[in-house]
Amino acid sequence: MATCTHDHLSRYGGLAVGHQEEQKRYFNEKRLYALQIETTDACQQGCMFCYAGSEQRERNGLTSDEIRGLLDDAALLGIRAIDWLGGDPLLRRDWYELMLYARSLGLSNNVWTSGLPLQHMDVAEKVMEVTDGGFVSVHVDSITPDVYAALHRGGNPNFIDAIVEGVDNLQALGKPHDMMINCITYTSEQGPEDAIRTMRWWFEEKGMRTCLTMFNPAGMGAAWRSFEPGLDEVKRVYTERDRINYGDDSISIAAMDTDKFYCGTMATVTFTGDVTPCSVIREGVDNIRRRPFREIIAAHMPTLVHAKLHEATHMPAPCDSCENNPHCWGCRASAYHYNGDADGLDPKCWLIRERQ
Repeated sequence: MATCTHDHLSRYGGLAVGHQEEQKRYFNEKRLYALQIETTDACQQGCMFCYAGSEQRERNGLTSDEIRGLLDDAALLGIRAIDWLGGDPLLRRDWYELMLYARSLGLSNNVWTSGLPLQHMDVAEKVMEVTDGGFVSVHVDSITPDVYAALHRGGNPNFIDAIVEGVDNLQALGKPHDMMINCITYTSEQGPEDAIRTMRWWFEEKGMRTCLTMFNPAGMGAAWRSFEPGLDEVKRVYTERDRINYGDDSISIAAMDTDKFYCGTMATVTFTGDVTPCSVIREGVDNIRRRPFREIIAAHMPTLVHAKLHEATHMPAPCDSCENNPHCWGCRASAYHYNGDADGLDPKCWLIRERQ
């Protein structure tokens, strides 16, 4: 369907398609552009490595009043977008009403779903409505049934076709292909060949780019250290991700899943109320059930947006002199989980090895 044209990373790497300059301004001002809200831990897919520890049925979740309070605070803080996470946010009974409320406050909705609920056309129609101007991400780690089954508890390869049907539903309703993403959590269990095949399939058949997330030993993934990929395979699969997503430019965001403008202008509220810099960093600076969100942001903004790293000269060597500094600063979650310092070096960036 799509051809690999000379797309610029600045258009797609930050995910805020159409709002890149505004997001960069927020980055320079060290402010929050997006708030990720985990509304539930319920998810049907059963990913073995889930960083959130999602369950088949909801065990943890924010109340509707808590979420509305977060949305009110987000609007007051000048936040522009809500990224709805889970679990699968479309499994909440009141997801549609909450997203409508966000829109009434002038907030854009971005939905990170397994993709399974979208096979029901009535759900797809509502998602189409509430994400006008925002993006939708689905999650198919592999289009190879055997590989998919090995990566999921229960291993139901029929989920692949169900998610593809949901994507077809949204695109038939008019959702632009460049406002849809497939998300892969990359593990050594999958390997580079299959990940590359899957990324190419989504781009060529559905016109969708891939958000390639690095496996981190968090949540359920903490028990699967053997899933950690090595640098050589990381280099191969992420280099090909850059080529598929962004064309033949020499630029790279290395082992990051998005550029620094997205990562450096967001915070997450987990389904237990913790406020963290990233959904993959599960330890919070505080909890909204102890302290109002707006007060947490006032007290901890520099930590949440990694403020000192917004100046490239403050990056640890050799990152401080990397030619990719204009858009990359390494994955903060990988730095945290593999090196113990969210502001330190990303040990999954092969460019560091080549420069040391």
